[in-house]
Amino acid sequence: MDSLAELSVVAFLLALAYGAASFVSPCVLPLLPAYLSFVSGLNFDEVRKGNRRVVWGTLAFVLGFAVVFTLMGAGFSFAGALVANQRLLQIIAGALLIVLGVVIAGLTLPSFLQRDVRPFLSRAPRGPAGAFLVGMAFAFGWTPCVGPFLGAVLTMAAEGNDPAGGALLLFVYSLGMGIPFLVAGLFVGWALRTFERIRRHMRLIQIVCGAVLVVYGALLIAGVPLTF
Repeated sequence: MDSLAELSVVAFLLALAYGAASFVSPCVLPLLPAYLSFVSGLNFDEVRKGNRRVVWGTLAFVLGFAVVFTLMGAGFSFAGALVANQRLLQIIAGALLIVLGVVIAGLTLPSFLQRDVRPFLSRAPRGPAGAFLVGMAFAFGWTPCVGPFLGAVLTMAAEGNDPAGGALLLFVYSLGMGIPFLVAGLFVGWALRTFERIRRHMRLIQIVCGAVLVVYGALLIAGVPLTF
């Protein structure tokens, strides 16, 4: 793939789905009330009542991690474009996607992949500006926990070898992760109940996402065009 137009629609749908799956991971969904409280500067009782500060803080937080993930996508795609043998890159990317698909579908993640790192929280200023910085910091802190999902999307970005396409792909991933945050900021009580019910089906979600990724990787290895 050497242009944005050649990036598969399936790749973008997977990126969106894996962003949503990352949201229900052990280091994100269970801590959602704490995130909303921190980025808004309100206690949880105030958050549950609804407040404009929650919405603006959440939006800034989402933009913060979206910027980091989008830049990562552009970087991985740029690196992929530097590889002379694009067919070899396609095979390697396909093999890596199959491995990640198996990991997502079949394995319980070890404990060190079920936690996040929370850098600079004590130094972050309050308000939207602080929430934006915290979002950028958490993009790195979440990486171990959401690694298989994020790694799959980054691999697709590298295989696409188009920086603009890679950036857009990771932005779509960020949307998949960020939209539930924004919904939670707008409708806190309803969102917490709904997301918890969704999380009960996380095993099925993992199996489906993993299986689709294995098929996607196999098609890449086989050299089947994925421009649909």
